[in-house]
Amino acid sequence: MMVHNNNGARNILDFFALEPLHIKNACITIGNFDGVHKGHQAIIAKMVNQAQLSTKQVIVVTFFPNPSDFFNPNRNSFYLSTPQEKERLLLDMGVDQVITFKFDHDFANLSPEAFLSGLKEKLGLSVLVVGYDFALGKNRRGTIDVIKRISHELGFEVKMIEPLNQGDQAISSTLIRNRLDAGDMAAVREMLGRYYAVDGVVRHGSNRGAKMGLPTANIEHWPHKKLPAIGVYATHVYLRGQMYWGMTNVGYRPTFEDQEKPNIETFILNFEGNVVGERLTIEFIQKIREEQKFNGVDDFLAQIEKDKITAQRILNDAEI
Repeated sequence: MMVHNNNGARNILDFFALEPLHIKNACITIGNFDGVHKGHQAIIAKMVNQAQLSTKQVIVVTFFPNPSDFFNPNRNSFYLSTPQEKERLLLDMGVDQVITFKFDHDFANLSPEAFLSGLKEKLGLSVLVVGYDFALGKNRRGTIDVIKRISHELGFEVKMIEPLNQGDQAISSTLIRNRLDAGDMAAVREMLGRYYAVDGVVRHGSNRGAKMGLPTANIEHWPHKKLPAIGVYATHVYLRGQMYWGMTNVGYRPTFEDQEKPNIETFILNFEGNVVGERLTIEFIQKIREEQKFNGVDDFLAQIEKDKITAQRILNDAEI
């Protein structure tokens, strides 16, 4: 059964309605994989290499929403990747299938035995690859020791992978979120192995920028997507298969509107044309400055001219 909802997540499956995929020999890993960072990539690369030697299929099993968000519904959580981004990143690494299960009350109450038995029966579980601190099932009862006991009963192999470190810290989605909150895009890129990106459809704005000779694209992004710290950034802008240089403001527009929620507004350098209704992808290269409230339009435009020079220098250095 496929679940469609309005929160940016598609292709989310009901574990209890999943039809057997008739796979006999699957190498499966389970986790949130939010952001698909270098630590995740190390696990996946190892799985893909080993699976190719033994002609196994590689399947990534993940969940939506994140289990910790499900158990804390009042927490306004944000994700490093949409379910679609996560799936695309994993498939690009050579994974055969990404299966996202709907995390709800019934799923939360599954015992480790029932869950792993389902993976064996419906997905052909042959090898389970997990991190050193992995646990599954209600109250995280399915520790590594429990999983190993179940593996002997059901007939599958368990492999553990140690975390990948960044300096003296293990790379984690939480650490990346912390660096995003600090606007440290270089550290984020180092842990992801790519620039952090946000995409969305350009919507009609106030048109105030165009009247000032500074037309900007207001991007309607997935509301659960984690945004970098408030401020102005040098960015790459992907539009119609082309990459342009840009400046992107993440913020509240205090000079003109002072909104309740931050939005993403991008000025594409050396570009003319109407992009309303089109999908843009914004890669955040480096923070230029904090968002400011200016005394008037002239002060605002004077700062923008300085920002353009700074952005062009940053973006030029990024290409070298």
